[in-house]
Amino acid sequence: MPQLPFRTKVHYGMAGLTMNLPDLIIMQWLLVRYVPPEGNHLVPAALFGFTILLARVVEGVSCTIIGHQSDVCRSRWGRRLPFMRFGIIPFALVFFVLFMPPVAHMHWLNAVYAFVLVQLYFVLYGVVITPYLALLPEITSNLKERVDLTTSQSLFMLIATILFTTAGAVLQRWGWAALIGGATILMVAFYVPAATRLKEKAQPAVPDEQKLRYLESIWLALKNRPFRYVLASTALYWFGLNGTILLVPHWTIGFLGRSADDVTKLMVPFLVVNVIFFFVFNALAAKVGKYVLMLATFLASGAVMLALCLVGHLPFASDFVQSAMIMALFGAPVAGFMVLPFAVLGDVVDHDEELTGRRREAIFFGVQGIFQKLFIGVSVLTFTLVGYLGGGGAGTSPTPHGMKIMALLCGLSALAAFCVFIKYPIRERDGKIFLVH
Repeated sequence: MPQLPFRTKVHYGMAGLTMNLPDLIIMQWLLVRYVPPEGNHLVPAALFGFTILLARVVEGVSCTIIGHQSDVCRSRWGRRLPFMRFGIIPFALVFFVLFMPPVAHMHWLNAVYAFVLVQLYFVLYGVVITPYLALLPEITSNLKERVDLTTSQSLFMLIATILFTTAGAVLQRWGWAALIGGATILMVAFYVPAATRLKEKAQPAVPDEQKLRYLESIWLALKNRPFRYVLASTALYWFGLNGTILLVPHWTIGFLGRSADDVTKLMVPFLVVNVIFFFVFNALAAKVGKYVLMLATFLASGAVMLALCLVGHLPFASDFVQSAMIMALFGAPVAGFMVLPFAVLGDVVDHDEELTGRRREAIFFGVQGIFQKLFIGVSVLTFTLVGYLGGGGAGTSPTPHGMKIMALLCGLSALAAFCVFIKYPIRERDGKIFLVH
């Protein structure tokens, strides 16, 4: 049985922090930076929502282009490493300055500044993350080792989540520069080992007449039946997950009447349960299979997201304690989503190679990115519209009614992901995958 060196698993996993930490901060705190829950907006809420939606569409399209170019790239460093090595510093710099708007009150310059830098951030995110993810299936073909790699990756994503839960307290005490500056340093430091220490398998040169064109490569990916189920279910889940993460600081400040520091207190129960179930999902993956666990992840997430609508109506404890209990429950299925999807997509890539005779890892991650980012963008736009229902107009805070509607939509989206993934046809037995009809 193949044996990956432990250091390879660690080096690959470390970049999971870079993939997760800035993305979590962007999802939860960028809206707070430009559209604070207490009012005094720097950019109109709906305009900022459209900016994020457009940026996510641009990111999705650029991910497919980057993925295709990575698949066909032939350099002395390989296919993936050139993108990783040359993209990380520009990505980190753009992330930092994005949180430093030029004007401290609502102004057209803030809108232009945010529009340009948000687009640039998400393109650069694809440059460093899409090739990194595409390394997974080619590092090993062993199904157990793939889960080990995604577990290592998820462990560092978990570390990122731990750091992320302290964001409210760091922001309250030291401000935006300390929060974003510290995150920037960490994301570079944890990415460098993957970009410099991992080695790619040598890829044979492909004659020009046999190379797939960009749109042809996308079409072949979409023709893969298992991939379509992964594509649709994960995109729907991302709407619910991003919407819930986005909701937390506004829920804490606007619905519960607490401070930004209490966002951290609300996230701690989530983190504790997330850590526990991170290891539970890893242990269960080899016993019950990824298919069953993905279904459990979607179903449980939908139920917990819907439970937010009940806060204030439950016959025990305060609204804050009820919210904390629900966030604790949410930590369990989110742990499953941290461990499973990339390993599932690795199986899809193997199936595609059997059908086409080609290894095209990055285009699958890129095409998935189109739908994932689109639904993330839609969740932001939805919140900037729905979250303010019943409010006083521009510059006001999200309303309790609007936030509960958003929680309802998040829960229904996760349940829709469950309904889609039921038909996913790939199963595994004795370390091998097979197709059911």
